[in-house]
Amino acid sequence: MNGVKKSAFFVFCFFLVFFTSCATVKSIAIDSVSTTIAGADRKGMPVRKGKSDSDALAAVTGETDVTLVSDFFPTALELYEIMHRSNPNHIGLTVMTGSLNVMYANVFVQNPAESLPNEEFDKQHAEYERAALHYLRGRDYCLEALESRHKGFRAAVLGPDRAAVDAAVAKLDRNDVSAAYWACAGWLGAFSLDPLAPDFLENIHSPVAILEKAAALAPDYSSGSVWDMLCAFYVSAPSDFGGDYNRGLYCYEQALRVSGGKTPGPYITYAESVCIPTGDEKGFEESLNKALAVNPDDEPSSRLMTIIAQRKAKYLLEHKSDYFLHW
Repeated sequence: MNGVKKSAFFVFCFFLVFFTSCATVKSIAIDSVSTTIAGADRKGMPVRKGKSDSDALAAVTGETDVTLVSDFFPTALELYEIMHRSNPNHIGLTVMTGSLNVMYANVFVQNPAESLPNEEFDKQHAEYERAALHYLRGRDYCLEALESRHKGFRAAVLGPDRAAVDAAVAKLDRNDVSAAYWACAGWLGAFSLDPLAPDFLENIHSPVAILEKAAALAPDYSSGSVWDMLCAFYVSAPSDFGGDYNRGLYCYEQALRVSGGKTPGPYITYAESVCIPTGDEKGFEESLNKALAVNPDDEPSSRLMTIIAQRKAKYLLEHKSDYFLHW
């Protein structure tokens, strides 16, 4: 039985207990399993794992068979959704459910849609709408978790009042970083698909402010993922929307520093967001080749994401002529 199937079996066993136990046992079982599969407890505090403790999600994130995971992921996502409905006040589970929606939107919906040929525009558009749905669902779950810890946070960051946003963001602490990161990943993911939507334009300051706070609280979080996301926003967005090219380059340098060059994400971000707009074909090639040179086994817990990112890097190189014209 492979790792992904083991995780599915584990969750199945929980449901067997859930539907055949008394109310008290159900409550204990739900909380216990919620904490186990979320990696964080009811209050959102990360669970410290011993060397012998297993990580249920690592069966997915450490997988090398992308097709296997892509087939299984919708089922896993629905199971987490069901778990969340059974235990809606468990902050750790809420954040995990949100993060899985964002992962699904990016890896298994938007990325494949981007490679569709022009003649499949209608299908691509439909997939982008699905991606936006899951991005925003994931964002809202994570904002729900942050609201549980900081009353009034959600209303403040979704509103247009920058002073209120800044005041709300100032209350975040290190224990909020994971929820903050995934909320912004969903927020900016949806924004990238429809950057002129009025609902985004009136509060686009919010996810940037939240990410900057997260970077200050935990600059080494998730191998530089926060810095990488900030880089992509700052170098791509117009100054009127909060873009800041020099700040973006600084964030890129920080992403490389934190990752130690062991994740392909920053290289791909630089190739897409910096090299293509500036016409830097050589830099484009060099960055993507650096992404492809990363060994997925260097970081076993993120092996799946490395492999998927490298597929994207390879696709970009193969379609280089779409981005750089030679007369």
